Amino acid sequence: MTTVPSLRLDDAPLTLPERPLVSIVIPCLDEERYITNLLDSLAAQDYGPEGLEVIVADGGSTDRTRDLVASYPSRFHRLALVDNPKRITVGGLNAGMDAATGDCWIIIGAHSAVRGDFVRASVEALQRTGAACVGGPIETVGEGLVGRAIAAAMSSPFGVGNARFRYADDEGEVDTVPFGCYHRLVWQVVGRFDETVDGADEDSYNTRLLEAGGRIVLVPTIRSTYYPRRTLRALAKQYWEYGCAKGTLLSRGRPLQARHFAPAAMVTGGPALLFLGLFWKRARLLLGLLSLVYVVGGLFTARQAARKNGASTTLTFAAMATMHVTYGSGFVIGGWRERRRLQSEPRRQW
Repeated sequence: MTTVPSLRLDDAPLTLPERPLVSIVIPCLDEERYITNLLDSLAAQDYGPEGLEVIVADGGSTDRTRDLVASYPSRFHRLALVDNPKRITVGGLNAGMDAATGDCWIIIGAHSAVRGDFVRASVEALQRTGAACVGGPIETVGEGLVGRAIAAAMSSPFGVGNARFRYADDEGEVDTVPFGCYHRLVWQVVGRFDETVDGADEDSYNTRLLEAGGRIVLVPTIRSTYYPRRTLRALAKQYWEYGCAKGTLLSRGRPLQARHFAPAAMVTGGPALLFLGLFWKRARLLLGLLSLVYVVGGLFTARQAARKNGASTTLTFAAMATMHVTYGSGFVIGGWRERRRLQSEPRRQW
């Protein structure tokens, strides 16, 4: 794949054949619990499996993932298993796209499944809107007591900010979508995923897409399901990595959305007010007020989200707090580390 730097996505209409070949790229690592279910949901697409090219980019799984993919009774146009020696998600996306030949392409996480009309709805929306990328709301389905609470937290605006794909039901232009369906030209214009930052895969790529003149449209008829982490510890690790990635991008001068700064403001503002409170009474009062607002507001929204997901209110609030604290801490640390690295390499350009 060669990038075309002089070309922009708004230079010409992004047209597609009447029935385009769709490349599905699935980065994975040790996903024996989910990979067959995902392949089954793709094989059942009303678009027809013969119209799909499915590429699984494996990062060296030590469980049965590779065997399950290799032995899958495929009716797809093509089912390929490619290696991802870098063992990170962005490396898998690049390895998969290097092997892709479709007219448009879709990223799907292995921890997910898609509705029977997912591909058809994605292709129709891409053709109808003329956008560079389309995607739809994602339903987060938790497994087990803690998993359901995590799913509830991820489905609440209090938990994830204004990430509309988590809960919106109306069509409109957005800054990012999960499991996006991209026009083939995006790969030529925007180029490869940045393998120096893992954890900001689609967000970072979609920012570059927008800068290249492309549009991203959220379409409610495109539906998919995501299975979140099953423990608070795993959730903390995931959101720490997300935060580190966003902090790294900020230090490189990449634009971010307001929602990306809120957790960092919380984890830095709280200790700052606590320290100031040693000398200034108003700082103590402000910290107490903000803490009360966070706890009361969080428990109220956690209760609403928990009801919809059959989860515990207390665990849902704990999941929200875990996401905020680890994301915010990762954001600060990731940004600090990258700034120090850039100071030691002042001539390097991003």
